[in-house]
Amino acid sequence: MLLVLLAAAVNVPLAVSLFRSRSELQAGQTLDLRGADAAPRGWPSSTPHDDPWPSPTYWLLTEAFGYREYSVMAADAETNTAYGMDTQRYGWPLPVIEQKMMWWDWDDPALKGPEPDPAPALLATGLIGNPLLVGTAVFIPPVLAPFVLVVLRRAMRSRRGDCPWCGYDIRDLDCCPECGNEAIRSADQPTGTSRPPPG
Repeated sequence: MLLVLLAAAVNVPLAVSLFRSRSELQAGQTLDLRGADAAPRGWPSSTPHDDPWPSPTYWLLTEAFGYREYSVMAADAETNTAYGMDTQRYGWPLPVIEQKMMWWDWDDPALKGPEPDPAPALLATGLIGNPLLVGTAVFIPPVLAPFVLVVLRRAMRSRRGDCPWCGYDIRDLDCCPECGNEAIRSADQPTGTSRPPPG
């Protein structure tokens, strides 16, 4: 629980620091799709109008650590209107802050009203998901390690013909006289074989 709280404490500050230093981010891989390949990707964020925007005809993704930028555009052939959205998301491993800018025919009365450059918004998926993902990833290995060691030790004892639970030599026995547990034979350790002398 402490690890989850610690991850939550650094979650938003990390995203804010990436947001402030976005001009210094070194962009990594990009995905550039056009035409029919762009349409299935859809718009990276919610569109501001009641009527859905047409499917994208241009879709570009640029990535860096803790940063994703989507540049998406479409053209409506019926109304001869162009639509565009530039969405930047900050945070790791899931985005926490989203900033977007949008373009459309601002003179069209049917498209009046929404703000084309809304203020940066916090994303619930990152606010909740990042602490859980990071806290769990850090918490699981030290908790599982003792169980893994116990399983490995029991497997090694069984291969030697010893009792997996207490280590007593039960090579020729069906039940451990030390702890009372039933003998578990591995495939390569048949009953009736004698242990080689030490040394």
